[in-house]
Amino acid sequence: MSNLIVIAGGQRREFPLEASITTIGRSKESSVPIEDQRASRRHCQIEKTSRGYWVVDTGSQNGTYLNGTLATRRLLEPGDCIEIGDVRIHFEKEVERDSGETALTGTRSDVPGTPEATPESKADELLRLKRERGKLLRLVRVIHDVNSELDPERLLELIIDAAIEITDAERGFLILMERGKLEFKVARSFEEGSIDQPEFDVSWSIAAQVCRTGEPVVIVNAQNDDRFKAHQSVEVLGLRSVICVPFTVKGEILGTAYLDNRLHKGVFSEDDLHVVEAFAHQAAVALEKARLVNELKQSHESIASLNEELKGQVQAQESELDEAHARLKASQSELQTKHNYRNIVGQSQKMQQVFRLLDKVIESDVPVLIHGESGTGKELVAKAIHFNGDRKDKSFVTENCAALPESLLESELFGFVRGAFTGANRDKKGLFEIADGGTLFLDEVGDMSPGMQKKLLRVLQEQEIRPVGGKAPVRVDVRIISASNKDLKELVAEGEFREDLYYRLQVLTVSLPPLRARREDIPLLARHFLEKFTADMKLGRRIFDGDILGIFAAQEWPGNVRQLENEIKRLIALSDHVITADLLSPEISACGSVDTAFEGDVSLSPAKDGTIRDLTRLVESVESQEIVRSLEKSSGNKTKAAELLGISRFTLQRKLEKYGLSDRAFA
Repeated sequence: MSNLIVIAGGQRREFPLEASITTIGRSKESSVPIEDQRASRRHCQIEKTSRGYWVVDTGSQNGTYLNGTLATRRLLEPGDCIEIGDVRIHFEKEVERDSGETALTGTRSDVPGTPEATPESKADELLRLKRERGKLLRLVRVIHDVNSELDPERLLELIIDAAIEITDAERGFLILMERGKLEFKVARSFEEGSIDQPEFDVSWSIAAQVCRTGEPVVIVNAQNDDRFKAHQSVEVLGLRSVICVPFTVKGEILGTAYLDNRLHKGVFSEDDLHVVEAFAHQAAVALEKARLVNELKQSHESIASLNEELKGQVQAQESELDEAHARLKASQSELQTKHNYRNIVGQSQKMQQVFRLLDKVIESDVPVLIHGESGTGKELVAKAIHFNGDRKDKSFVTENCAALPESLLESELFGFVRGAFTGANRDKKGLFEIADGGTLFLDEVGDMSPGMQKKLLRVLQEQEIRPVGGKAPVRVDVRIISASNKDLKELVAEGEFREDLYYRLQVLTVSLPPLRARREDIPLLARHFLEKFTADMKLGRRIFDGDILGIFAAQEWPGNVRQLENEIKRLIALSDHVITADLLSPEISACGSVDTAFEGDVSLSPAKDGTIRDLTRLVESVESQEIVRSLEKSSGNKTKAAELLGISRFTLQRKLEKYGLSDRAFA
């Protein structure tokens, strides 16, 4: 009679093969019951036929192995070993000796109580030793690799990639405690690719438990593990095999290293857990060393930065002295004008001409037309005329003529009486009445409709208005200041603006120069806005880097003073103390688009026509080209591309996003 010898937990049991079918599994009803988490309830069976005994897998979760090879249905030979998890089942076949006695063949040296091993058992043992040796060699190699890496970001990726390699895991995650909560530092797959949205791919309950208790966890089959099968994340994610060990530095638990395999159960063993624990300890030491080296490097960089900041402060103080000198000159210039124009910043010759003209305008009470491009400060000049004149104690009212259709503009300027139109449930004064005795500023008057031009002309001629729906006229005393970014004289010539209204509005004309025509005022305006907005926002003191004002002065500023004002607001919001050129918006820094970098190679030789090319754009063009070449050469593998470029994978990812290459495919 043939037997099965079951070896598990250091104990030996024998089961005779008497029946035609002998079942093996975790179920207590099995002919050969075994206790192993990786065994199914009905795992496999031994079938007795005329040809011999067959081992047949009966749909087990983790498979049945015969002599180290996955088997579905195999004929058993004396000495064969069936492997189910950590359980070993040896097959012994009864043979008849010449003397008529019987004996069992297939006895192995690794079965307690047997004196001699078969050649097959020696081969199995040799194979096992080779596997263990290979695993140890891999462990030694990856420990050497992590101890040789000093870049913390690259080291984190290397740690997880190495852990995946030595355990044959599908995925790996390094989850560290940051600001009181667990955060992903690295999320990688066995293909050495990053995992998007890793927070939805792991069991937080398992990671949190290991981080809290410091006890490692190995899970053979999460779906059937009583410790975790009740956790919702285990069911939703379909977890199978999991190893999770604490990541500890100097006795402090900083997080966990989490490895899993969603495809197969029983991938990890207790031996794997011990290997990962040992590796995690060495990796933590390597990470601490890298952090110390990085901190030392940052200290050197901080010292260099402080030196640069000190240099910037010296330059800022020099700039402040220049500014104080400029203010002194400005105050001297003010003495040459009759009125105070401190709200209008400008020391250039063109602005001094404007101020001298305003002196004459303010002394009169006739209509004024202010002409200038958008953003040149036309309303600011209108206010200066009003608040320096005799009407300063009365109202200053403004209206943008381009913002309202004719019907609404009419009711806004002249008012209306109750019942004049649907929704007019009360009388309302117009802006002319509100500004009575003061000033009405009509901005963008060139965009006024022909019908509205006619009505405005009548008001200027008769000095009275008639509210919409009203019958009795209302006399008003209002000074009209109008403004336009269009040339009204050209509009008159084109028949788009009434000539008689034009001559009524432009009794006196003030032309404001664009910012590009008074570049010497740009540094003064920039400092003015910097001081004003930092005070308004209640922020700490900001200073310009030495190069910024020069960059400002070189710009065309199509949006004029308003564009400069908005740029300063943006820089204040983005900076901490020193405002540097790298914070400038693209249209100001003149970096341009890098899309043209892919139209062809950028030559580094001097241009044949002798022109000097923009250095920043040239460097970025070359950099983007090399990134594309490296990704094409590595067939889109970012890790290999980063190695070719001599940068970290994280740095490469940032540059891909900067140049808009993140979604581009590389073959």
